[in-house]
Amino acid sequence: MSNIKAKIVSEEIKETIRVLSEEVGQRFAGTEGEWDGTEYIYQRLSELGVKTEKQVYPFVGWEPKGTPELEILSPVSQVLKTAYLLFSGSTPNTGIKGKLTYHGVKGLIPGVYDMPCYNVLGVEGDILAQVVVNSGGDPIALLNPRAKFPIPAVVMSNEDHLKIQKLLNEGQDVEVFVKVEGHIKTCKSANIISHPYKTNNTTNRKKVIICAHSDTTLNTPGAYDNGSGVAGIIEIARKLNKNQYDFPFDIDVIAFSNEEVGFIGADYYVNNLKEMGKIDEIAAVINLDQISAGDKIWSWVGPEDFRQKVEESFRESGAYDRNDFTVDVDTPKAGADEWMFHLEGIPTALLMFWRLPDYHRPTDTIEKIEYDKVELIIETVFNLLNKIE
Repeated sequence: MSNIKAKIVSEEIKETIRVLSEEVGQRFAGTEGEWDGTEYIYQRLSELGVKTEKQVYPFVGWEPKGTPELEILSPVSQVLKTAYLLFSGSTPNTGIKGKLTYHGVKGLIPGVYDMPCYNVLGVEGDILAQVVVNSGGDPIALLNPRAKFPIPAVVMSNEDHLKIQKLLNEGQDVEVFVKVEGHIKTCKSANIISHPYKTNNTTNRKKVIICAHSDTTLNTPGAYDNGSGVAGIIEIARKLNKNQYDFPFDIDVIAFSNEEVGFIGADYYVNNLKEMGKIDEIAAVINLDQISAGDKIWSWVGPEDFRQKVEESFRESGAYDRNDFTVDVDTPKAGADEWMFHLEGIPTALLMFWRLPDYHRPTDTIEKIEYDKVELIIETVFNLLNKIE
């Protein structure tokens, strides 16, 4: 009987990921696909019989136009592969030419995702554009960590970065051509907030949040990142709503929008609670992000006593006994939605598999999903809920 139930659960999880990645597809901030994704999640949670609401908010978004271009003009001639740096400014539509000089490192996730960076200088030494490096390989869309300074910028590969470094180290001047167009626009989005569990403990009005982000970056269907996390929280909501539990706190399940452009949905939610004087109601936050593939569980957790509970929860779910991945329970980092809660002193845990090579690429498709890993993370969540007071 248990095997039949596990199979049914896997099919429900698969259907969520299929719809988000194949029917909806790219869910980049402020696009029709992003809104369609949140609507689908709202419908799925509502159909479970779970009280669900939309937290609609406006935000400052960004829209790319065309394809970014980067070309070395001298001392060699070479067209380089590129991707957008999100919230880039625009060059003139004819592009710009300038001298490439090494600038330093932009910290997207300090200590985790550091991006070497070049300036493109005009004849008077002014910065015309920037070129940042995806140190993890080929160019993929990455967030500008200093978006309030919309310098025109593109992303290049680590391989091309090494070639350019060699030219500069040899004392050669490197002239490049850059063309990129991106525009700021006013957008509307929504966090989907569901309430699948209410405690019988009337003396404790605390709440635990289990969340995942619903959006994708540019040019990816986002099955792993983060259709898998959304499927995980919907399944958790189903279990909480249909089964008997005795937790001493309420549980909300939330799909935060627009994580890929700076945790915008989580930021709105947290600041809304602060303004209403309700931030102290949150006892803990458990975030599910890219939970379906990779050779390492990399969990970012704090404070220390909460980290011990997460380690125990992974141990109980058998994660440490697996030989197809390792487990690393690490300290909090500024890389996902739970960070906004961590800044308020709330215990937080990111449960994440690191990393599918197709991350942020068009090839992040449903065929790469490993459903046993999704179910292991769900089991770990329930283990952890039993340890929170």
